[in-house]
Amino acid sequence: MTLRDAILVIAVCALLAAGVVVWARRGRGDGASVREHAADLARLPGRLRRLAADPRTPCRARWLLIGLVVYLVSPIDLIPDFIPLLGHADEVVLVPLVLRWVRRMVPAEVWDAHFPPRGTGEEALATEARR
Repeated sequence: MTLRDAILVIAVCALLAAGVVVWARRGRGDGASVREHAADLARLPGRLRRLAADPRTPCRARWLLIGLVVYLVSPIDLIPDFIPLLGHADEVVLVPLVLRWVRRMVPAEVWDAHFPPRGTGEEALATEARR
């Protein structure tokens, strides 16, 4: 995998994750701005890393997160990346499915510790300041 391909994969995954974040937040009606969603997306890799490192996270969820990262950086794919549009379709489909599966495995209190619900005003700032 060349550097260009790696950047393209990261960009596709970032756009996909942004879509997932926007879709999930839209259902809650929190009225978050695009800037707030972009900030959530920028924090996503760190939060997932901390989630995997948390001892309360089930072992299977950790392995899924590690496997997802290995698959994303691996040059071996289900659909070769040199095929236009379809080449990155496996990443576009696989990332949200695995993250959804991990979300269902992780207990709610552990998930909320790493992905706090969006608060209002000072409460949200205090939560982010503690991180």
